[in-house]
Amino acid sequence: MFNKKQFIKFDKNDMKLLAIIALLIVFMSIVFSLILLPVYAEEYTEIDIKNFDSTNILDDLNSAENFDITQYPIDKKMDTFIVQNVVEYCYSFDENKRSNYAVYIYLYNPSLIEIDTTSYDNKVQLAVGYDSEGNPNDYEKFSLKFCSVANDSNYKRLFYKFKIVDKRSASDNKTIAERVNSNARRYDISGIELFAIDSVLAKEYPVNKTYTYSGYAAGYGPDETAESTLQCYAEKLTTLKLNVEHTFYRTLTSNKGADFQNQIDTVYFSVPNEYFDNYGKLQRIKAEWFEYKTKPIVVTSNEDFYNKSQEYIAKNIGSDYKTDIGYTISTSMFTFTWNRFYLIKPDDISNTTICPILYYMFLCDNIEKYDPYVDYSDNGVTSNDLYNYILDYNKTYSDGKLPIKNGFISADLFESDIDDIRKVNNEFGKIQNGYCVYDFDSDLDLKNLGTWQQTNPTFIDNINKWGFWDTLFGNIPKEDAIKELSPIVTFDYSDLTMSAEELVNKYYININDVSKFKSYASRARMNDEKVILFRFATSDYYCAELFLQKGLNGTQKTGQAYLAQESVFLNFDIIQLTFLNKDKYTVIPVVSSPIDIVDGITPPTSIKNDNKNIFTIVLTALILFFAFIILVKVIIWLFKVLVNSPAKTNTKGKFNKKEYRQKGKKE
Repeated sequence: MFNKKQFIKFDKNDMKLLAIIALLIVFMSIVFSLILLPVYAEEYTEIDIKNFDSTNILDDLNSAENFDITQYPIDKKMDTFIVQNVVEYCYSFDENKRSNYAVYIYLYNPSLIEIDTTSYDNKVQLAVGYDSEGNPNDYEKFSLKFCSVANDSNYKRLFYKFKIVDKRSASDNKTIAERVNSNARRYDISGIELFAIDSVLAKEYPVNKTYTYSGYAAGYGPDETAESTLQCYAEKLTTLKLNVEHTFYRTLTSNKGADFQNQIDTVYFSVPNEYFDNYGKLQRIKAEWFEYKTKPIVVTSNEDFYNKSQEYIAKNIGSDYKTDIGYTISTSMFTFTWNRFYLIKPDDISNTTICPILYYMFLCDNIEKYDPYVDYSDNGVTSNDLYNYILDYNKTYSDGKLPIKNGFISADLFESDIDDIRKVNNEFGKIQNGYCVYDFDSDLDLKNLGTWQQTNPTFIDNINKWGFWDTLFGNIPKEDAIKELSPIVTFDYSDLTMSAEELVNKYYININDVSKFKSYASRARMNDEKVILFRFATSDYYCAELFLQKGLNGTQKTGQAYLAQESVFLNFDIIQLTFLNKDKYTVIPVVSSPIDIVDGITPPTSIKNDNKNIFTIVLTALILFFAFIILVKVIIWLFKVLVNSPAKTNTKGKFNKKEYRQKGKKE
């Protein structure tokens, strides 16, 4: 027993000091407990949970069991990101307790790539649908919210932490929290797309894992007093990595009439034969992209006109009669508006409106008719030149910016909407101005592309479109309509022996891409792979000859300028492939970096070059002169016949003048 005299006595001041020390001990214990928390952070209190987005990533990692930072070296040769961990945070079966639920991704960045953490294009691809056997059968992209990056001088940018931004899926209208099974929350992640500093496109890195969480963090299970039972099991997810290339093709005519052509955009890629052996034929391809229609693009071979126009690009001078660059351009030789820089552009086949602002202008060496079997690089605009123009444009942002690539592309370069014939909204997806996603079926999404001849044009229609001489001598392009253009075609390797023209005609590949395509297909055959051509878009290409006039009294010139408009497809990305074996569908998620698709500009099929039509002009003048002489002679002859012919009639009720006169004399 203690002796009462052994107890230490405390006065009031001592008691106050002890209370302060006790509070400090409690405070420090809380701080240290936060630092030593495991990465799953299941012991966080309600106040701490709300701040998990902003916890330091190195603190998170160092607090986890079995984490050893020495196992994550810096290695500049490893140009990739590796998912170090996927963390489910504070899931509850109780809907009212899910306010802090989230899924976080921790990335190991061995080559210290600097991510643009504010980019719209940082995304992760997750399964959002499952078949009756529990296999994923639908995937979508989810945005990523940046949380933290390693800033320690020894590990700067070695680790990144992102939060998956939940949303309601277009597939089932559910959030991630509503979709997962409460007893075993499954997260199928095929890949992650990250946008590096100074990049134009995001790059997708494979994840290829299924993460299944069971149990609950402390306080979130049925028994709120129980300790954490949270566990995670990761297994391999079957995915397919694709190297996607692009090509395009344009027909000579379209059933839309004057100055329209059918444009076919195709991407191609190779798939190992084992996928076809295991899962059957390729039935569907799901892809996403951002689609826009360009404003009018002017291409000219007149260097003086091009140079004088440059300072007026993107300026509204349509109503400013004081502006005089010495040239007028229009789509009709009957348009007279002197010394104004303006365009006439089509709203539809029959109507036109003045376009006072020009956003695009390019200079080319010469202008010839479009031929799908001829290189157009010297009389058109290459894909790279137009693409770089769009990326580098910074003159105006009156209509805002596109919601991709960190918003540096001006919306002024594009129309407010795409063509109505491009719009789709059904169970397979939505195609519209801006973001599009669609699951193409090889049997259901067939296209029939018409031609000019299918419209049964009259002689006058042909003259208006192709001109008098081409119509008279039958120089109007004749081509068969493309019937049942399937969106998914497997390349036949025996066709590698075809000529360039034969390959273009059969597969609708651009003549400039034939050599590259053949090399691609040859490598795929050596690797025991099939080459798939995916025709994801058929659109209208508008291209009209422009009449260029210099000065008030100048002659309108042809063959020196033309106008074009086309559809472009930005951030095009294949999400998944669906294979069909008898009646069994198998969906394989795709790991493939997005690409931008901006086709080159080609000249009209009906353009006339003044420098090469002197003979035609002279011949036309001579024919018109002789036709006029003959017409005058015919008119004179008819006049004489009418004047000298006697008035006679033998019809009942009418009389003969001679007989009447004789009858009058007798009386």
